[in-house]
Amino acid sequence: MSGTTPEASLPATLRWQISGVAIAYSAEGDGDLRLPTARQAWLAGQGVTQRCVLPRQVHGCRVVDAQASAAELAQADGVVSADATLALGVYGADCPALVLIAPDALGVAHCGWRGTAKGIVAALVTALARLSAHPPAAWCGLIGPGISGSRYEVDAPVLGARDWPLAALRPGRPGHAFLDVPEAVAADALACDVGAITRSGVCTAGDARLWSYRRRGAGQVQALVAWRQPE
Repeated sequence: MSGTTPEASLPATLRWQISGVAIAYSAEGDGDLRLPTARQAWLAGQGVTQRCVLPRQVHGCRVVDAQASAAELAQADGVVSADATLALGVYGADCPALVLIAPDALGVAHCGWRGTAKGIVAALVTALARLSAHPPAAWCGLIGPGISGSRYEVDAPVLGARDWPLAALRPGRPGHAFLDVPEAVAADALACDVGAITRSGVCTAGDARLWSYRRRGAGQVQALVAWRQPE
């Protein structure tokens, strides 16, 4: 099933470089990235010297500008900016992040099943389009680590939250199905005419380096951060 990666082929590092933008994902050993000390230490280790803006995340579909107030960021699941001096990020344990890269702007959103059902991908595209002089077809992006479809069996309330792309579903137990959220995110990005999307292929439930809510229960969270590299 698409979005599933055998453990034998896991990437050695959780870092990507796309169109002049560096993207990094923390590991369990880096600690709970919601804690300022852990976050600052990890960002410094990744070479992120810019101010990093992360929304609080409420499993919704609100996307705000990185210059928004703290109150607005506390109610958002995505951020966008045309300021190349800022790094943008989101937290996650099994929910993948979507990074969208325009030549003149950047956006990142937390794409759990709830946000994806509510339209977080389209909201991110709309917010980024307000900042960019380039159409979505000229953009590219990355779907970060998240739980893969083969490990994510869901029940009727999740299945009924929206019309999920058929490619994102596989039969499970009666009243259940396996949901590939990264596949749904990719399909939504394609429907919004985004030019090219890369998938990390990293399953949080299958990678021993990462904390997975589905595998281990509530606990710490990782962070995905994207920032432009100096030219």
